[in-house]
Amino acid sequence: MILENRRKEMKKIKDFVSAHKLIVICAVILAFVAASILLFGWIGLWYDAIIAGIIGIALTGTKKHGLLKTLCIIMLLIMLASNLLPGRQETVERIGAADLLMNYFSIVLQNFSYVVLFILAVGGFYGVLNKTPSYKKLLDNIVTKAKPMGKKFIFVTIILFAFVASMTGMTIPLFVFIPFVVSIVLLLGYDKLVAYTSTFVSIIIGYIGGVFVNFINPNTYGITTYEEFVGLESKFANVFPKLLLLFAGIALLVYFVDKHIKNVEAKKVKYELSDNDELLIAEVKGDYKNIKTWPLIVILSLMFIILVIGIIPWEALFKIDVFTKFHTWLIGLKIKDFPIIPNIISSNLPALGQWTASGNYMAVYVYTSMLLVFATMIVALANKMKTNDAIDNDTEGAKKLLPAVALITVAYTVLVCAYNNGLYETIISNYGKFNYGVSSLLALIGCVLNVDTTWIMAGIFSPIVNFITDETIYSSVALLFQGIYGVFLLVGPTSLILILGLSYLDIHYTTWLKYIWRFVLALLILIAAVTLLVVVI
Repeated sequence: MILENRRKEMKKIKDFVSAHKLIVICAVILAFVAASILLFGWIGLWYDAIIAGIIGIALTGTKKHGLLKTLCIIMLLIMLASNLLPGRQETVERIGAADLLMNYFSIVLQNFSYVVLFILAVGGFYGVLNKTPSYKKLLDNIVTKAKPMGKKFIFVTIILFAFVASMTGMTIPLFVFIPFVVSIVLLLGYDKLVAYTSTFVSIIIGYIGGVFVNFINPNTYGITTYEEFVGLESKFANVFPKLLLLFAGIALLVYFVDKHIKNVEAKKVKYELSDNDELLIAEVKGDYKNIKTWPLIVILSLMFIILVIGIIPWEALFKIDVFTKFHTWLIGLKIKDFPIIPNIISSNLPALGQWTASGNYMAVYVYTSMLLVFATMIVALANKMKTNDAIDNDTEGAKKLLPAVALITVAYTVLVCAYNNGLYETIISNYGKFNYGVSSLLALIGCVLNVDTTWIMAGIFSPIVNFITDETIYSSVALLFQGIYGVFLLVGPTSLILILGLSYLDIHYTTWLKYIWRFVLALLILIAAVTLLVVVI
């Protein structure tokens, strides 16, 4: 009886909302605007404009080029805001239409091209790899063995990517191996959303629960962690809360993917996915009895080992100098008075684990790109591929990632416009205090504008940290910032890993938001709960 009464009450509410939809929507909008003004003053209206612009494109915009349109709207909002709000110097520094183009051609392409070249190098590598019989046989063998596992293979993939990201701090560099795994997932018969979630999203979960996540401190140009950045003495003060986030996040993602697969199998849900299957994958069935796959397995394994050892700053984080000493010994090898490595290879290559020691975080992409070029050449030579064919295959593979490259350069243009103007830093300064709720919202919106880790730290997180006076909350703030950045990576329209993944798999941004929003909501609750736990303890 009680249950029946509740159902009737819920039906009345639904009927009222349906009959007075316009009134309800207007009331919600007015309440949101009023809350923004109360919290931020009249500047809060600009937050409403940014959020409304993004939601408008996501919900009502055409699906084709949705990400590009969203990025353009964000740039237009920055232009508009720059004409009304003071920048870093407390003066209005207007951004015009020509400034957007100048920022793109003179700053973005000059300073952020390393990411572009890395992505193209990945495309070239798989363009060559995809034409080799050994790669096709390897895929065929893995798919044959993985099919009896069913969904367990997807769950294992999620766990592996998440743990690697957590223990190394890598996000975009792991794209080196994603096309390989995506090919397997698609050949197993799963859709693109499962392929994206089991690779890109699992990496982001690994980052959120990243035990050894590190970055270059924009203030000191040294390697640091979130804990040390906010003011804690220990670089790894949040190990247990992060492990809790990691395990809970993985469990949540596995549940979410499993539910999606079941719904697809039961035909209860259908997302509008593009029929364009022009991924870096070809038909793998064939007669490969005499083809050996072990050389390719060795190459891929060595690439993974070099990438992990090279990117982790062993000496800066753990005081381990074995790789630095080995590098010194290797460079010093001579035949009589002839230095072998410096004269034949180079004397400028850093030691493994020192790829970011110069303070330039882009160096990771330089050395990873070099690794990919060498691997591409070895694969081509090992498979006796003609030079012209190798060049054509490399070029064809790189071409397939040009849409992602174009969008990433536009996202960096958003960064240059927002950071150089400094209007958002002024907004943070004018707010003038730290509050978990408001500061989290400021940080999340700031991530959308400042795009990349270093610039988010410099222009968003650093100004917020300056207002913290209670040192006892440093641990919770570090955990919160890491979680907020991870949520941005999941859904932020300027998130580089999101742009790369959606473009590569040809998934519409609107489709992605409709698919992932429940998971993001649950993840936000999880991050808030673990942060609260750290505050209480």
